Amino acid sequence: MKKMVAMLLVLAMALGIGCAFAENTVLPAFTYSGNDDVYAAVEDYMLATDFGFTPEEGGVLIPTPIILKTDMNADETEMTVYGNFWIFCYKLNGKTLETTSGGECPGVMKLEKKDGVWTVVSMETAGEGEEYAKDIAKFCNGDKELEEQYAQTTGASEDSCLPQYQRAAVVAYVLDNNLDIEAYQDFGQDPVSVTD
Repeated sequence: MKKMVAMLLVLAMALGIGCAFAENTVLPAFTYSGNDDVYAAVEDYMLATDFGFTPEEGGVLIPTPIILKTDMNADETEMTVYGNFWIFCYKLNGKTLETTSGGECPGVMKLEKKDGVWTVVSMETAGEGEEYAKDIAKFCNGDKELEEQYAQTTGASEDSCLPQYQRAAVVAYVLDNNLDIEAYQDFGQDPVSVTD
């Protein structure tokens, strides 16, 4: 009987330690793993800048840029990248990444290529309120198609392309890090599967 009680106590302690470990799991940092040098430069810049978003302890920051257009100079050493540079913070809850914060940052990035490597050298972003639409129109410089593309990158638009980009970013992160994660979930929304 004493042996049984002792075994039950050991089992209970092991389960308790396992649960505590699961709750305190530290997610690996995001790193870009694709083959696109421009995306690599953009995402490195977003991670370094973080746009004022900080993940909770043990959480992760995942850049989710929606690049709409690129313009290259004649000698291919400078590039302008137009897009909405979304960024999200997640924490792990069971097998779900829960969004703890995040936001959009529509803007224009200037990149330079040195020794074969692209680097973001500056970024201009849209302001808030009345300035938001004015600044996007300024970025587009009369290109109405590009303006419409910017409009489709916000979370508010019914035909927003954001969900597909957000899911793709999370799927890539999960696969790159071989994580046992089944979904991500924005606040107040249904979970989105990342396994199918």
